[in-house]
Amino acid sequence: MFQRVSVVRKTNRFWARRRLLPLVLIVIAIAVVVALFRLKPAPPEATAEEKAWPVQTSVIESAARSPQLRLLGRIETPYQSTLSAAVTANVEALPVLEGQAVDQGDIIIELEDTEVELLRAQRQADVNELQSQIKQEQNQFKADQRLLEREKALVAISQRALDRENRLEASNLNSRARIDQAQQALQSAEISLVNRELAVANHESRLQSLEARLARAKALLEQAKLDLERTSIRAPFAGVVTDIQVSPGERVRPGEVLASLYATDNLEVRAQIPMQRVGVVQQALADKASLTATTSITGDPYELLLARLSGQVNPGAGGVDGLFRFADETPSAALNRTLDLTLELPPQSNLFSVPVSSLYDEHTLYRISEGRLESVDVTVVGDRFGDGRQSLLVRSKQLKTGDRILTTQLPNAISGLKVTVMNPGADHG
Repeated sequence: MFQRVSVVRKTNRFWARRRLLPLVLIVIAIAVVVALFRLKPAPPEATAEEKAWPVQTSVIESAARSPQLRLLGRIETPYQSTLSAAVTANVEALPVLEGQAVDQGDIIIELEDTEVELLRAQRQADVNELQSQIKQEQNQFKADQRLLEREKALVAISQRALDRENRLEASNLNSRARIDQAQQALQSAEISLVNRELAVANHESRLQSLEARLARAKALLEQAKLDLERTSIRAPFAGVVTDIQVSPGERVRPGEVLASLYATDNLEVRAQIPMQRVGVVQQALADKASLTATTSITGDPYELLLARLSGQVNPGAGGVDGLFRFADETPSAALNRTLDLTLELPPQSNLFSVPVSSLYDEHTLYRISEGRLESVDVTVVGDRFGDGRQSLLVRSKQLKTGDRILTTQLPNAISGLKVTVMNPGADHG
């Protein structure tokens, strides 16, 4: 019995030691880990280094510069004529067609002149007839003047005859019938004299009437001759025909439009100048300053001069139209063709030319000072165009010649940001 109990106790101690062994191993493992962690050498502390952003820069210079405007222009001309018929006639020929160039006086449309020539012949006959009547009146006046003396002499003779008959009657040597005959002869002579005097007195009025009719007939003759010349529709100036509205055989009437053309040596370019720049342009024109613009037509450069501003602002327009004339030879260009113009405005002093990419928030530049950004407020005065790029002209009391400005667009640009200049030799002018 005692031996059995002893065996049971031994068995229990064995299983108890078996359960404690894992716990002991876990404790030993934890102790080893703690010991290793404490004995691990401490790493050297790393110092945080500030990042420097690589940027492109430009060195600026203060100078007097002229802002430029990019304008869209259209070729037009004040010399654009619409030719119409002055007579009723048939179209005989079209020596010139649409698009052809003509010199001053060239025939564009030829009308039949048969009817107009007949009318001219009638007017000439009227003039000849009146000239003949005036000649007759002048001859009649000369005859009346001579006959007037004869009429006066006849009246005197008739008066003496009547006096003689009256003396014979007083002596009872004559009859009453002879006295009546003498009185009748005297009255007839007096009537003839009055008519002749009236004819002589009315000569001037008759002559003036005939001369007035002759003047009117001559005017109608000149009108007929002018109409005859107008059967040939001629170019009033050198230009290009833009439209022909009739065909041979077609009958036209006075006032009917036949053709149109424009002058090639009086071309202008109309371009709208923004309203915010109109004041500067008006002042320059008032000061007799020469404002020039440049353009290109079929690859050839041309210079233009601003001649004047339009007298009105078109509804919905954002500016005033400027009218430009070509400075030298007028190019051969189609009417209404569009052109890109670059207008030079009057120069302004103390301006800096900077790249477009250097501007932030429309009024801020960043200057590089000791490797860090420094914001500068600027006023944008205008633009400059050249060598295929656009530059901004700015003014600021904080800038000076030799300053280096940031030209790279950084999303995190702020004063104090550290940067590294990648092009130390850059110079924008």
